[in-house]
Amino acid sequence: MADKRGAEGSGGTAVPEGLIHGFQDLGLSPYEARVLLALLRRGACNSVELARLSGVPRTAVYPVLHGLGSKGLVERVDGPGPAVWASLRRGDVILRLEAAEEERLRRHRERAHEVRGLLDRSFPETPPEVPLPFVHLLGEGQARVRLEQVLGVADAELLLFTRASSPWASSDLGQVFDDALSRGVRMRMLYEADEWSDPAAEDFRAEMTRYHRAGAEARTVDELPAQMVLVDRRVTLACLLPEVGEGYTASLHVEHSGFAGVAAVAFDQYWSAGRAPRVVVRSRVRTREPAVRPSLRSAG
Repeated sequence: MADKRGAEGSGGTAVPEGLIHGFQDLGLSPYEARVLLALLRRGACNSVELARLSGVPRTAVYPVLHGLGSKGLVERVDGPGPAVWASLRRGDVILRLEAAEEERLRRHRERAHEVRGLLDRSFPETPPEVPLPFVHLLGEGQARVRLEQVLGVADAELLLFTRASSPWASSDLGQVFDDALSRGVRMRMLYEADEWSDPAAEDFRAEMTRYHRAGAEARTVDELPAQMVLVDRRVTLACLLPEVGEGYTASLHVEHSGFAGVAAVAFDQYWSAGRAPRVVVRSRVRTREPAVRPSLRSAG
């Protein structure tokens, strides 16, 4: 343990304990911090002087100096007589300590990555248990809630076979899609060309265009086989046609990577054959007051 005298520097001026603790926070031991501060204040001195100024036992001064030397913070001064040591300038000392900490963190990150890989290989992570059966037939209200849930957990990719009547074509779900895009989720949307160009689908185009501007990709095809959302190629939500029951629209929710994978292959094939959505110019009817022409009488 350091002598109480180590709290004083040359000339009897006390060294603030906060300064010693500060150097300890930067990676030095208590003895290293005291010896380095003594050198920074004195400039250069031998081990006997360092022991007196720092309060570090003389037998411990040499190991401490070699430790500071290995960190590049002090160096031995050539000359006759007892060994004399000097520190770097204070600005260089701080830069060396910062660089050492950055290197330590870099090695720590590399090691953490190696350990994570070893852990994954040794004990493969089992997928979480699905609390509900893999396949669900949902009514309209249930489908909306489940749609928000599956969109909210999208991690990498959203694939959407989209019609104007699709539940996700509604502006009510705009925030959910915005959140997914802001997380870096890649979103690709397919539309039927005729439906996209339909003058009556102006609201639908406006809502979808908002997603395009936010980063979603889009193409049109001649015909879509279904209305469907694929989340990360493992979750599928498909809207069944109203003909399932009069006045009743059902949706099929499937959590199965194989099922979603087959649907994703179909999506990729349609996507490859698709075209960029055509820009539909909104027709405007302009009303204009007829020009007033001077009468012949007034002209006369």
